[in-house]
Amino acid sequence: MITTLLEVLQVIILVLMFIFLVVSIEYRKLSFAIIAFAVGNGFLSLSFFVLGAPLVAVFNLSVFSGAVAILFLVTMNLDTPENEEPPKNTSDEVIA
Repeated sequence: MITTLLEVLQVIILVLMFIFLVVSIEYRKLSFAIIAFAVGNGFLSLSFFVLGAPLVAVFNLSVFSGAVAILFLVTMNLDTPENEEPPKNTSDEVIA
């Protein structure tokens, strides 16, 4: 049974974490999914902090919410879009 304010806070943080991580899996637009992933891991870090593990919280926040999310965003931006057409040849030359 949830009796204290700290337990209520833990449940709220875990529900928000779960919502954001499910959104990051289900969302079709990749940039928003990566942002939802970072926010979900931020809530996971907050739950570690509330549970009394501040070193784990800082490590999780810096690595998963920061470095991994930025790595995903950079990789996504370096990739060429699939719906982009190659440039058309306007000259009459035949290129083999």
